[in-house]
Amino acid sequence: MSMNNHIDEVAGRAMANPATRDMGLSGVPSVIQYLGSLVMTGMATAIAAGFDRYEAIPNLSLIYVLPVVASGVAFGLGPALFSALLGALAYNFFFTEPRFSLAVADTSNIWAIALLFVIGCITSTIAATKRHDSAELDRLHFYQAKMGGYARQMLAVKSARQATEITRSVLTALFDGPVALVFINGDKASQVEGEEKLTKLEMEAAKMAAASNEVVTAGVYPFDQSRFDFWPAATKADHAIVIGVAFNPQHRPQNADATVEMIALMLCTALDRHEREAAEHDFDAGRSKRQ
Repeated sequence: MSMNNHIDEVAGRAMANPATRDMGLSGVPSVIQYLGSLVMTGMATAIAAGFDRYEAIPNLSLIYVLPVVASGVAFGLGPALFSALLGALAYNFFFTEPRFSLAVADTSNIWAIALLFVIGCITSTIAATKRHDSAELDRLHFYQAKMGGYARQMLAVKSARQATEITRSVLTALFDGPVALVFINGDKASQVEGEEKLTKLEMEAAKMAAASNEVVTAGVYPFDQSRFDFWPAATKADHAIVIGVAFNPQHRPQNADATVEMIALMLCTALDRHEREAAEHDFDAGRSKRQ
């Protein structure tokens, strides 16, 4: 098994940890999420109607807490609040007098409906918060597994090419976006590694990052049309390396700068070590020939 496959397996196990596993429904379109909440509330109504048909059950409204919790865990806060509102309306419409009307004849039922909605709101908030915390913990485990594996890989790289390929791979996995490594010699880009072709403006942004030794952020003048954020990576070689990542503008990770800078440090360390070893090998080979 290759090192990349091993790291992907470790990261996969971290994401699948039962204690922190996300149900994987957060990426479902919003329409489907709200439709799922509607269906679950409809099922709760059918169950409540079945009980109510044969026997009057006190606190029947509490059955509507179940779809609220399920929506909060599966989809998040919005669908859970939607389910709480639907539950209050359904209980009022089907199970309070006069039935099949939103009018309320008994004022005590008003409090029951209001209490149901409040309980639904509180429950949905707790469930959604727990779900968010679990998802964040999943991402932390995935990040730790990827970064730990990357560090081990960089200690074992045999060539500069392998180091850059591993770096691109881990950045793509962490940020789920296009990645480019730009090697700059003087004021020219001698080499660009990445699946995305950089525009002329993006190449200028990469050169600016190398020249100023500062991060150049996408969408900021004069590079407001650039898709990539660029980070300079300092090496001891005669060329500079710039790491570019194209984020989703609306979902830029909060820890992106620290993560890329750490990866840049490990990449430069590996490349410097490789060049030093290559120079020592050439020196030893030349001395052997002279002898």
